[in-house]
Amino acid sequence: MTEEVYFRGVNNVTEFTRNELLNSFRQGGYRLSESSFYKKVENMVNAGEIVRVGRNRYCLPDDKQQVYRHDYSELAKEVASHIEEQYPYLDFTIFEFIQMNDFVNHLVAHNVIFLSVESDVMEFVFDSLKEKYPGKVLINPTVDIYHQYWSDNMIVIVKLTTEAPKGQIKKWHTRLEKLLVDIMSEPLLLASISEAEYPGIFIDAFERYYIDENCLFRYANRRKSKKKIKELIHDKTDVTLKIKE
Repeated sequence: MTEEVYFRGVNNVTEFTRNELLNSFRQGGYRLSESSFYKKVENMVNAGEIVRVGRNRYCLPDDKQQVYRHDYSELAKEVASHIEEQYPYLDFTIFEFIQMNDFVNHLVAHNVIFLSVESDVMEFVFDSLKEKYPGKVLINPTVDIYHQYWSDNMIVIVKLTTEAPKGQIKKWHTRLEKLLVDIMSEPLLLASISEAEYPGIFIDAFERYYIDENCLFRYANRRKSKKKIKELIHDKTDVTLKIKE
């Protein structure tokens, strides 16, 4: 069936729920079990055919906004592959500093890999990586230690916040919602990005990319940054939030 049939009944609305999407499938002649339908929705999100914009809220992509994607460096992919091989059941995410070049005025020339892992295995991951990348790995450093030992392509291991959002293509990818929260929550990033850049970062992110506000503020709440981020958006940007709580 064509994509047009999938979206019968939803292509004239701004947003729709899973139930509304399911009804459009059924109108198009699809007969899916509940588990098959949920898998189909997941595949459509990953393929960019629909975009998740909130809790049980989706929309069709348009020409104005995109789903956030970052082309990770070879080092980031190498580190991810190593962790997956050594610790196949470990939850982790990777944010690399050059991701900020998509948003900041003063471009980042040198990269740092921020590897967020579960706290109880940080030491094991550190021991594994320091053998592979001698002299290039720090574990949970203070801001002073970070700047003292900083070097290009350094790997910094930090604690992964529980219930942190997972990437949509690969679980270790850093979603835009996580990036926006972490740059205003993680001390090492707060010390590395000028405060003057933050309004522009948020304006650019909301203008160019789809943002799942439920995901954004749920994670911000976990990192105790929800109020600070809402105040920044309200006081220093022209972004209109869909969530009015």
